[in-house]
Amino acid sequence: MNVRALLLSVALSLSATCAFGAAERIKLAPCQLEGIGGEVLCGTHIVLEDPKKPKGRTIPLFVAVLAANEKPAAPDPLFILAGGPGQGASSIVGFVGRAFADVRKRRDLVLVDLAGTGRSQPLNCRMFSTPQDLVGDFYPVTAVRACRAQLEKITELRRYTTSQLVDDLDQVRAALGYDQVNLYGTSYGSRAALEYVRRHGAQVRSIVLKAVAPATMAGTMHYAADMERSLRQLFDACRAEVACSNAYPNVEAELREVLARAERGELRASVPVDSAESKVELPISRAAIATTFLAWLQNSNAAVRLPQLVHATYHGDVQPLVEAIVDYRRALEAGIGYGMHLSVLCTEDAPRMDPARAAREDRATALGDHRVATLAAACREWPKGSLPRGHQQPVRSSVPALLISGTLDPNTNETWGEEAARSLSRSTHVVIPNLSHGFSSIAECGSDFITRFVEAASAEGIDFSCKDRVRLRPFPLPERAGAQ
Repeated sequence: MNVRALLLSVALSLSATCAFGAAERIKLAPCQLEGIGGEVLCGTHIVLEDPKKPKGRTIPLFVAVLAANEKPAAPDPLFILAGGPGQGASSIVGFVGRAFADVRKRRDLVLVDLAGTGRSQPLNCRMFSTPQDLVGDFYPVTAVRACRAQLEKITELRRYTTSQLVDDLDQVRAALGYDQVNLYGTSYGSRAALEYVRRHGAQVRSIVLKAVAPATMAGTMHYAADMERSLRQLFDACRAEVACSNAYPNVEAELREVLARAERGELRASVPVDSAESKVELPISRAAIATTFLAWLQNSNAAVRLPQLVHATYHGDVQPLVEAIVDYRRALEAGIGYGMHLSVLCTEDAPRMDPARAAREDRATALGDHRVATLAAACREWPKGSLPRGHQQPVRSSVPALLISGTLDPNTNETWGEEAARSLSRSTHVVIPNLSHGFSSIAECGSDFITRFVEAASAEGIDFSCKDRVRLRPFPLPERAGAQ
């Protein structure tokens, strides 16, 4: 049933006698989302915190439907699953509106903030509440403890697992009246999409997975090695560009020296104290630098700025680096529901990590074992949920699947897409050179072939050759003294 038909239907009335039953319908109303035109409808779907306790606490899930432009709309919408874990789909609505404008011509686009994210009772915490936290560990243990103490008062943290979250999502599908849906999942959203297929495959017409993170991943164990791979590709591209090679002939050595200085406590800079008006001088940790470089590598357009930032830091201008670190971490606090984030990772990923092996094998890398060690430490402070049998096994399905990977991706490169594709019998895996974790090239390569795939639920006859024309932007050159 189409959403607009639902709005006109008496069935939209929420009945107290079937509050959590199959007959429930979401009451949608016109709303506005920043940067989105056309007909937009929003509503709330209530799920039980504990499905076994019908009189227990509930969680409101925010739902937004970007209604199809053509009428009648196709019966199967495109559901959007965001990353993180901990990011709400509503936070990427601007990207969704641009990237899937052609899909929206015939299909509704549906954004659901999973429980604990976005506008769905977000489990937000201050993870970097002090200047020391801003330039220190990625998961400050004192902040993790405070986060747990704060959130345990309002929710059961063991509840937030991918299997439960996609069961919630299926309730939303049913409450909107859709028999089948198409799924787009990016990063953690790709894992959620795959788990939805595992648990509710009959309701899935097709899936598009970008920056594929299958359940077979062992947490952050691969981050250090994959980041090294991305750095090599980036620096090779710099060497191949005459201007970049001339400007930064020793960028790899400069990067290692910057990290070594931080390790020795020799990099100091002014760090803001809650506001830019007040600052304190502190040493900048190697961990803060390396994790910020990792973040920049996740976006191709940011990645090309790394040589410039490394070069400036190497030559003593540390403040741009500090600003990059602070901006990144403040953005994480604003955009990630850390309670949901840690609940998922500590239940599903951390138990399979091997911190001792990471310490041995990653010692010589830029990132080192920091993301493994700090996540392991955080998860020692966090409650663990339970998982269904086989949760960490490959998802096997014949649902038509389009997988998209970027060779520059420091988190989910094509190796992981290949791994997921092996158990998806009707899958097509598109590997895009120079693409990273974020879909920076969606306008030039991606939007069109995704639209065609969703339209047909098949990759047959689709031209993917644009992938061979994706190029990095030019590398910024050093700023001249006195330049405006």
